[in-house]
Amino acid sequence: MNTKIVMGLVIGVLVLPVTLWAQRGEGGEVRAFRQQQKEETKEHYQQQQQENKEFRQSLKGESPEEKKSAIEEQRQTQFQENKAFRQTRHDENMAFLKERLANNKRLTDAQKEELINYFESQYQENVSFRDTQHAENVAFFQQIANDSNLTQEQKKDAIKAHFQQQKQENIQHRKEQRTENKAERQKIRSEVKSQAGTQSGQ
Repeated sequence: MNTKIVMGLVIGVLVLPVTLWAQRGEGGEVRAFRQQQKEETKEHYQQQQQENKEFRQSLKGESPEEKKSAIEEQRQTQFQENKAFRQTRHDENMAFLKERLANNKRLTDAQKEELINYFESQYQENVSFRDTQHAENVAFFQQIANDSNLTQEQKKDAIKAHFQQQKQENIQHRKEQRTENKAERQKIRSEVKSQAGTQSGQ
């Protein structure tokens, strides 16, 4: 599977929970925010695809060792670019969430802080998850590149299987976070209902 698709799926894990929380009311503002981020993300990955195309063209005539070194450097560069892009996106999401929470009269300050901490914690989990997968990819590609017993076709098949496995890991990771998000939403809703009941009974 294409690494760009994998990265796109993982970015969805970051953006969706925050914007789902922020979507309480004023849907037009949230939709505009999401649409802008979607377009920026698409543009980011299209630009990288173009860079990759030009990069592959630039490798023509290079020795196998030069190609290997250049490819490793390119992968690392793009990983760092994507990491910085996701950090910027996270900062935007958190600022948007904090602004929405500041205007929310139903939640207590403690609940707002809990939500902010919760999404920050989830983001850090995602960073760790991606770093682990990146380290796996680096080790895997080095192993494949250095295995002279494999034909080019076998290497392609191994790479495809590797990314298929990571795709399943990504699906499982997102599923776990959706379950956690649902539990967090239910907990906050329950607290809000309890507060409303207490206030109406006074």
